[in-house]
Amino acid sequence: MSRRGLSLAEQETVILWDNELDTASIYTHDARMIGKLKGLAKKYPAQFQLERKGPGRAVTYQIPKKCVSIRPPYSEERRKQQIQDAALNGNPFEQEVHDED
Repeated sequence: MSRRGLSLAEQETVILWDNELDTASIYTHDARMIGKLKGLAKKYPAQFQLERKGPGRAVTYQIPKKCVSIRPPYSEERRKQQIQDAALNGNPFEQEVHDED
């Protein structure tokens, strides 16, 4: 399967992490990731900045390092508990987040 001449393997996402900076660079071809980054850039333009557009629909964004995380996989029990919590308390990711600045 190919999109604009690139194989699926070539449609990669790369996160560059420089220990001297407070930001990470994300280069991606992934439509879902691009949509998330675009939405965050619209909501938080000072923190999520489109650095450049690449070949095809590829983009590179600079984002705060604190927004990049690696976590253990969700257990089915944890997933069910979070669904119940969201049903009772609402989705915490849809609430307004205030800057610390």
